[in-house]
Amino acid sequence: MPDYTIRAATLADAAAIETLYRTVAEQGGGLARSSAEITADYVQAFLTRSLADGVVLVVEQPEGAGLAGEIHAYGSGLRIFAHVLGELTLAIHPRHQGQKLGYQLFTALLTAVRQRLPHVQRVELLVRESNQRAIALYEKLGFEREGRLLGRVCTGPGQFEADIPMAWHA
Repeated sequence: MPDYTIRAATLADAAAIETLYRTVAEQGGGLARSSAEITADYVQAFLTRSLADGVVLVVEQPEGAGLAGEIHAYGSGLRIFAHVLGELTLAIHPRHQGQKLGYQLFTALLTAVRQRLPHVQRVELLVRESNQRAIALYEKLGFEREGRLLGRVCTGPGQFEADIPMAWHA
């Protein structure tokens, strides 16, 4: 397996993250946004929020070949939810999927939460019910299923799928 580097993201990573997200979105089935919905403004917004009130990490490919992955989560800004990180999104470049980078990024994110954000007691995410591989990964990391949001995801005209809310507790 190549040597990957996981590090904290910076604002300077915005263009590379946008490229990564567009590539992942074109594959379909993982990100909620389509490729056309991945804009510089969208990336700038979540990157800024994550840097200010959360965690954002990237995986660099060996020899400066771009980003292999990114993960971020941030708080809502509301005092009653100050102990919660949400809006969690993980993107792994299709060429690098199946190499345990998602597991490594999640582990690094949860470690950063424990070390840098001791007030955070809950990290939450939503995952499509059909994405059993992701659900298994999240459960392996200690996330628990918290229900089923029936018909939340529109997968095509008249076609709907459930989202599964999951949470990790510190």
